[in-house]
Amino acid sequence: MTKGNDGTGNITERDNWETPKKLWNKLDNQYKFNFDCCASENNSKCEEWSEEFDILPKVLFDFKYICWMNPPFSLAREMFEHFFKVVSKGVAIYRCDNLETSLWQEVIFPNCDWVFIPKRRISYEGKEGKGSRFPSALIGIRVPPPKGLDGFTLTLKVHGLSN
Repeated sequence: MTKGNDGTGNITERDNWETPKKLWNKLDNQYKFNFDCCASENNSKCEEWSEEFDILPKVLFDFKYICWMNPPFSLAREMFEHFFKVVSKGVAIYRCDNLETSLWQEVIFPNCDWVFIPKRRISYEGKEGKGSRFPSALIGIRVPPPKGLDGFTLTLKVHGLSN
């Protein structure tokens, strides 16, 4: 019997996988992120970070802040629910091998403006081996889709964005 895609890949062993520096640099160059939502003090890509995602400052409702989120896989649903609740503008990254799951269908798709699927799999830092077993996607709210990356953008809704 072959193992199917049952959505069980959100395991704690993947919680500390970090955004690759090359991808981060391209994205930060475009978006100028102010806050790294799910980082630790040791792996934050921004000056401001939060060890506990549920204590994001209310100031993030201000549209001058642009947030980045690479959520711990084991808490992905909770992280995305909170991200869409408190972040005014931002980009997140998440696995996209199971778009039929309730996380994608009930939380991500209804709340994001676009989903960008890179042409190749992302090789996260802190992961042993080459590449990931699954594809990843970038997810945006109230910011334009990424520029200079190979892939395809699915536009879901637009909040008066201009490229």
